Order: sequence, then C-alpha cells, then structure tokens
Amino acid sequence: MTFNKYRSLLAAGAIALLSACTTEVDDFVTAGGSSSDGTPVDYTTYVALGNSLTSGYTDGAWVASAQVNSYPQLIARSLQEAGLGAKDFKQPLVSNSGKAYFGQQLILTDSGPGGLPKIDVGTSRAADNITAGMYHNMAVPGIRAIDMAVPGYGQANSNYGYFSSAATSTVLNDAIAAVPTFFSVWLGANDVLGFATKGGSLGPNNILNATAITPQSAYEQAMEGVLDGMMNNGAKGVILNVPDITEAAVFNTTPNTLEKMLAANKMELTEDFIVLVNGYLANAFDPVIAQGVEDNIKAAITKVLTPIAAIGNVNIVAYSVNVIQTAGGDVTDATLLATTVVHSTAFLTAKGTGASDADAKAAADAVVASEEGQTQIAQLVAFNINATWATYTGTETEVNTVYSSIDPAVIEGTVASTTASFKAAGYYPVFSLESNQLPVYDATSPTMMRVPAEGTLVSLLALSKARELGELILTGGDLDITKLKDYLPVIDNTTGTYEFLEKGDVDDVASAIDGYNAYLKQEASDRGLAYVDTEAIMSEAHDGGIIIDGVTYTTTYLSGNLFSLDGAHLTQRGYAVIGNYTLQAINAKYGAKLPQIQQNDFPVVETTVVPTPAAAN
Repeated sequence: MTFNKYRSLLAAGAIALLSACTTEVDDFVTAGGSSSDGTPVDYTTYVALGNSLTSGYTDGAWVASAQVNSYPQLIARSLQEAGLGAKDFKQPLVSNSGKAYFGQQLILTDSGPGGLPKIDVGTSRAADNITAGMYHNMAVPGIRAIDMAVPGYGQANSNYGYFSSAATSTVLNDAIAAVPTFFSVWLGANDVLGFATKGGSLGPNNILNATAITPQSAYEQAMEGVLDGMMNNGAKGVILNVPDITEAAVFNTTPNTLEKMLAANKMELTEDFIVLVNGYLANAFDPVIAQGVEDNIKAAITKVLTPIAAIGNVNIVAYSVNVIQTAGGDVTDATLLATTVVHSTAFLTAKGTGASDADAKAAADAVVASEEGQTQIAQLVAFNINATWATYTGTETEVNTVYSSIDPAVIEGTVASTTASFKAAGYYPVFSLESNQLPVYDATSPTMMRVPAEGTLVSLLALSKARELGELILTGGDLDITKLKDYLPVIDNTTGTYEFLEKGDVDDVASAIDGYNAYLKQEASDRGLAYVDTEAIMSEAHDGGIIIDGVTYTTTYLSGNLFSLDGAHLTQRGYAVIGNYTLQAINAKYGAKLPQIQQNDFPVVETTVVPTPAAAN
C-alpha cells in the first residue's frame, strides 16, 4: 500500500515534470513565431537594409564605437540569445579601416558641441576581399530608397564604396546575395532629408544630388523592388516607417519665435515686453528707412537732372520742355511736364532697343497709362518739377536744392507709406502675442530680413546666432542691421549655408512622409510583414515624451536621451529604443517571444564636457 502510494506520487510527479518539459519545449519552438499560414519564421540569416539610422550613425559621423550597437546588431544579439539565428551577423565595421569614425564626429566641449577633424572614407575598404552577401547590415549612410538598385552607387557614395562587392554592384543585390531568411527595412528618411536640410525650395532642390523630395511614384517603385528582392526566397521581415525629420532635435532646438526665445531664457512673453521689443526694432529701423527714402528721392532727382549723351548732352527735363514747346504746350504746367518726362524717358528707352518711332510711342503711352507710370508722375509733381530743372546737370548742390524744396509732409508721407509696405511684406518685424515668428536673413529684402510664415523652422546650425540675437534684444544692445547675417538664419547656395526651412517646405516634407508611410503600412499588411510606426514614436517623444523603464525620452536636444549631438541621428540608447520597438512589432505580428534589449545599458549624450580642442599651431 505504501509502495502504491509512492508509485502514485511518482507518477503524478512524472506527469507534472513531463508537462513542464513540454511547456518549455513549446515555448522554445514557438519563440520565433510563425506567419499567418503557420510556417515558422526563420531567423537564420537576418539582413538589415537602411540608411544612416540603420548603420548606427551618431554625433555627426559613422562612429566605430556606436556602430557596434546599431539597432540591427542589437536585434541580432536578441536572436542569438534566443538561439534562433543571426549567429554570423556581420557589419562592415568602421574600425577595420583603422579609423575611429568617418565624417566629422561631434563632441561636447566647454563651449558647446564641437567637431573633431573630418575623416573621409576615401579609398578605404572594410575588408580585403569583399564578396556579395558578405555583410548582413547593409545600411548605407546617405542612401535613399531610389538609390538601392543603382549600379555603381559606391562610386557616388563612398560609404557604400567602403563595403560594396564590386565597382558596379548595387546595395540591393549585395543584400539579396546573403539569401536572407528574415530582414528589416528602414528607408525613406533620406528621400526627404536632403530637401529639408538644404534649404527646401530655396536650396538646390535637385533630385540628382539628393536635395529634392523623392516623388511618391518613384519611392513606391523603389520600395517594391526592395521588398520583392528581399522576399524572393520566402523571407519574412519587418518594415520601419519614416519618422518626421521636422520633429527631430535638429529643427526643434533653435527658437523660431520670440516666445520660444524668451522661454529658453525662462521668461514669459507679455504685452509689456512686446511693446519694448517693437520699440527696440523701431529705433533700429525707422532711421534707416528715413535715410533710404531720402537716398531714393535724391537718386530719382539725380537721374532726371543728369545730361544724356544720346539727346545732345541735355537732361530729360530739357528734352521734355522742348517737346512741350514744339507742341505749343505750357511748360509751367507741372503735371504736363512730369507726364512728358515719364513719356520721353520710356520713348527713348524703347528707341534704344531698336524700336520704330511708332512702336516706341506706343510703348511710352503704355508706361504713362500704367500704375507705375502714374506713380512716377505724381512723385515728380510732389518734387516740385519745373522748367528751371532743364538747366541743371545733376550736381550734388543742385540735387540738395531740389530736395530741400520738397514739402516735408511729402517726405514724411513717403516714409510712412514705405514703412507700412515693409511691415506688410514682413521686411520690418512687428511682434504681437499671437504672432511673433522671428525673421530670417533675406538678401533680396530692402531691410535684408524677412519674417517668414508662421511655422517656419530654424536649424540647429543657427543656434549660436539665436543666442546672440536673444542677448541683443534682452540687453537692448545696438542692432547693427548691416550685420544681420550674424544674427539671423541664412540660406545661401553660394556658401552652402542652410539654416531654416520655410513653412511651405515643412508642409511638403510632412506630405511626402505621409504618402510614404501610407504605402509602407499597406505593403506590410499585404505582404504579411511586421510594421514599426517610428513616426508615431518620434511624435510622441516630440509632443511630451515617452517613459520607458523609468527613463523619459524626448526630442529635446542634449537632455532628451534620444538624439545625438547632430540633432538628426539617435544616441546609442535611442537606437536601442528603436530596436525594442522593432522586437515588439515582430513579437506582435508573428506571435514570437524575442527577448527585449536592456536599453538603459547604452549611453546617451555625454553631459560631462571635454576641454575645447586647442587651435592647430
């Protein structure tokens, strides 16, 4: 009886043990999950496609110490930890070149972020004998979706040249040659990034040099080729969509409004401060506008009084007086004289281009009838034009004499109307609580500045300028409007300076990303692939922050934990965050149980600064 009792207990224990073992085996077998038809997902050969965000690019460079923690490498480690594959996952390590980085790595110095010496890839190679399919992280900094199947792309982009299998190879074919059983694709950011960071529509805006937005149709065609190629052997995978670059730290650090500028100095925008700032600007601009009006009036007078060789070295007034007298008109009629001067000027200009008398007269008649012509006539009358001007030669004394005879009310009215037109055009900032967008530099503006549409973003590159402008405004320092380039963000194609993005261009970037992501989401659904909404992740971080394991992640520069010193690429911990979201998407789609990355083990921006590098001797 006792034996039977123990035998029963032993049997029960054996059943329990077998049951427990069965659960463990089932958990292990199903850890990788399966596709909708029940086929287990095969992670044996994991291949990643993408741009700098996939390569581990950080702090403005392809940094060797960060590359080893790229998000695909972290996913590969998770797969290895689960015993599911990716055991031979291989990256084209920057360290194999003997260099610490490619590009210009930024470091945090006591004077702010500073760049180390630039290191070009040049002719460096990741290995001596590179073959197609040799690497599994096929991410190329700078690549667009539309570049993936371009033969010889390594000759145009040395980052790919560093590990391409041949001079004529394509990134896609090198990736396919690895025969992936599982893949990740994160492409599209660079299809808008060049446009956003190179001045938008004011920049080069050229599709060939990657400074134009890739059209939706071209993006879809390229991505279809990528997905078809990667799935050719039945591979499964995950698609990461395109984050909104305009929500990154690079476009959300430098204040673009007076309100944000004050907030950065822990101050609040009030009506009293608005009055103070508008008064400050008036003190800077009003004298300049008044002087400009005087200069323009004197220039117009000088032009009318200066003799013209083509009409016998007399001025246009003398010529017009003769025209009036020949026609039996009254030269004391200021309106008639002014009208004749405008008509004669237009007539002679047309004749100078070879027009016949009849055609020249018709052109002159049209000028006089135009709004511009009528304005010129009214101005000459207001300047007290008279027949005595016919004897003048445009000397400084004569010009000053004519100018001093003008009714001061006329000059004041011209100054007032000019000021009003400048304000309406945004050339003269006038702030309010509701509208306080900061101006940008504009060489075509009469004041060399322009208030752009609200929502225009300013690049991180102009942060030091914003600080100087803020200091000037807050201290009431002298604003030298001849040096506005030192205080305001600039777009200059001749120097390659791109420091802001117009609101219309911001909208175009957002529209393109929306189009790309709608396509990617549908493709993921149609092809049975996992999908990571990085746009939503970054938007949440931008709008208030994401708390993960007690750590808050935002898009705030330096302290937000997500973005590195360049403001556009992630920190190593930021890439770990993306890696975890990717693993979660894989688990959710395929019913997998892939282990998560311990993201808090990875570094963010180092807040302890190093001394500013000494200048070279």
